[in-house]
Amino acid sequence: MDDMTPMFGITEADRLRVFREDDEALAELAQITHTRAIADGGKDNAAGHLDLKIRERRAAMWGYDSPVRFDMVQVEEAKRPSSYEMIKAAIMGLVEQEPPARRAAIKRIEELGSERALAMLNSGTSECTSDSPAPEKE
Repeated sequence: MDDMTPMFGITEADRLRVFREDDEALAELAQITHTRAIADGGKDNAAGHLDLKIRERRAAMWGYDSPVRFDMVQVEEAKRPSSYEMIKAAIMGLVEQEPPARRAAIKRIEELGSERALAMLNSGTSECTSDSPAPEKE
């Protein structure tokens, strides 16, 4: 229709006027057909169908018939934990199954940091256990 606008001289004001006229006419028609559609327990199927078509047309005119689209793959990705979080959860699940002494050692390594703990173990110092209580035996 935009290609024809210069030829027919249709302005934005003309479009708005026609839009409002159509909307008002559809609103009047919708009142009448809706009353007929629900009368007698909704037995007038033709009026019900026309009422539905009028509502669809008005929704299309106003633009609220278009559903908001979601990319469901992205929605699911957002809900899922990252691979790092899943791996860490799996490892920590295994740690929880370990005996108390191993759990304490793993916790201490985590507190010290893996590089510092490895350096202490390689140097042969007992510094890494000086401020922690001895683990309980099973």
